[in-house]
Amino acid sequence: MKALVLSTVSEFFRKRAGLFLVLIGILFGFLRGEEHHAFAVFFLTASFGKLYLFLIWLFYALFCMQSLLQQLQQPEYGFIYLTRLWPVPVRIYRFTVIAFGLLQPVLYYGVYLIVIAVQDKILPSIWPVLLFYPALALLVAVSLEWKIRQPAAFIKRKSNSIVKLPFKRPVSLTYWKLEWLLKEKGITLLIGKAGSVLVTFGTLLYFSTGDYDLRLPAIGMSFAYLLNTGISYEIYQWESEIWMWGRTLPASVFMQIRQIVKIHAMIILPETLILLRDGLLTFYQIVQLYMLGLSLIFLLHLFFYKKEGIPEDSAKTVFLGFILLTLLILYKIPVLMMAGMLFLFSILVYPKWRKIH
Repeated sequence: MKALVLSTVSEFFRKRAGLFLVLIGILFGFLRGEEHHAFAVFFLTASFGKLYLFLIWLFYALFCMQSLLQQLQQPEYGFIYLTRLWPVPVRIYRFTVIAFGLLQPVLYYGVYLIVIAVQDKILPSIWPVLLFYPALALLVAVSLEWKIRQPAAFIKRKSNSIVKLPFKRPVSLTYWKLEWLLKEKGITLLIGKAGSVLVTFGTLLYFSTGDYDLRLPAIGMSFAYLLNTGISYEIYQWESEIWMWGRTLPASVFMQIRQIVKIHAMIILPETLILLRDGLLTFYQIVQLYMLGLSLIFLLHLFFYKKEGIPEDSAKTVFLGFILLTLLILYKIPVLMMAGMLFLFSILVYPKWRKIH
């Protein structure tokens, strides 16, 4: 049972750590406590609030199902079919445990809803929400049961791609990384860029309401750039699991750093281009913000090398770093100077953090 949970639930969250880190950044960075409270009250008391909540949770459950079935398609998960030897009651119980393990974010939010219901004295409104849990868990458990009974339904078959490039596939690490992000990590890419773009628009909107200096957009855009953390982590995953021999290639430290900076410069480009609209910022100011964002995301990417992935307290580390950076910006330290210091520090620690042999 322990091996089954580790190979399904733990692996699910490990592979999608970048996605959940982006969601945490958006939900707890972009929304305030009052807004979280308002959403909870809406879900519990509005006419269609519980329906909207169920649809959101259902979408997440379907995402878990799709990810789980795709994961069990891999050859190393052939042992899953041995679970058919378990007695039916035992199998149902253990598959239900796995289902609730995958639905942990939903369970945690349910606890938050209960706290709000008790606080606002609307506890009778919570009981329909509690019925969602067995329904969603049953859905995931049934999909797993169906999977072990229909192994042939998920045999990979080679097929010609519907979309063909009008040019020869480039021999470029940067292109391969972007291609992998679009094909394999599209949800993380979409949510990460959506959150970053929303914060960028919010920063510009607030900046246009008064006479502010560069400090305000520097703080706002620093947070927007940090929302690309999940995407940066997926690039780390690509280098660690897909391109495993990359660290052994005879490339100089300069070439390796250039590759990392190049891919991240392309990733944070969309929200930077948004800054050009309305002429609120000069081109020189935008360049300063872009360099600050690039230095931040570069240092954060090296942090993944140092910790060999995303540690449990990664969100705390990122937000503490953001608070420290905010204090430095408020003390009127030039943006370009901070960017240069971050780049210099990153270059100095690069050989040690990436463990180059």
